[in-house]
Amino acid sequence: MTVPPRSSAAPAPDATTAAGLAGLYAALCNIDRPILREYSAKVVDGDLRAGRMLLGFPRHALGPGPSQVLSSLCRQLRAPEAGFDLLAPHQSASCAVHFGFEPEDGGAVLKCYLEFAPHAQPAPDLVFLALKWTPDGRYVQSNYWQRDHLPGAQQDALLDAVLPEGARRDSLRALLARCTRPDLLHLLEVEEPGSPRRSLDVNLSDLEATVGEHAATLIEFLGTSEAVQRYVARHAGDRLGHLAAGTTRDGRPFATLYHGVHHVDGALT
Repeated sequence: MTVPPRSSAAPAPDATTAAGLAGLYAALCNIDRPILREYSAKVVDGDLRAGRMLLGFPRHALGPGPSQVLSSLCRQLRAPEAGFDLLAPHQSASCAVHFGFEPEDGGAVLKCYLEFAPHAQPAPDLVFLALKWTPDGRYVQSNYWQRDHLPGAQQDALLDAVLPEGARRDSLRALLARCTRPDLLHLLEVEEPGSPRRSLDVNLSDLEATVGEHAATLIEFLGTSEAVQRYVARHAGDRLGHLAAGTTRDGRPFATLYHGVHHVDGALT
């Protein structure tokens, strides 16, 4: 995939979000560049939640003693110790690290993902192992399972099982049907032990399409509110990244658009 060298315009954060994001940026100030950054917006019950992002880099970018450095970073970001203990045994096997930021009422949700190459997965098909936590110390573990290898009929059945019948499922299927290179699609199934959270993540970044090229279908996927239409129009020139949809951990349907991936070679701003 060819990654655009420049940043797309990030949504302007409010004061609380800006402070939380500044803390994450400060924690990552010594990570070797470049860092890969991608923006996203999530729709839950028709409510558009912008200002989300992912920041990723290879594990070696942590520098000497990467396991100790990552442990220190997560402590700095107030990751619950018991939660980080779920990641710690798998640190040395990971090939990349990603941090996520999601504004929420009461403080941002922070996330740390370990990514694994096929030969080093903690369990067969486990591509990402993630810890997600809130300022009050609550946390969840998320598992991301590779489903690329499933035959087309089984992938279709998985789509039907995870997404309710309707516009969201239909629009995602329409996007998949436009792909002339199925080998470029990357399908993940996401679940959280002890939670009703279940979703699918379809990575379309290798198609090298823009948000604007698929605007109508993406609006159907996210929901046709004015806020969604404005968001898609504002980011029409951004690279289309991946799409996620399913059920939140409190049982509500959601959809997420990831877009605008780019390298950051200097300070995160």
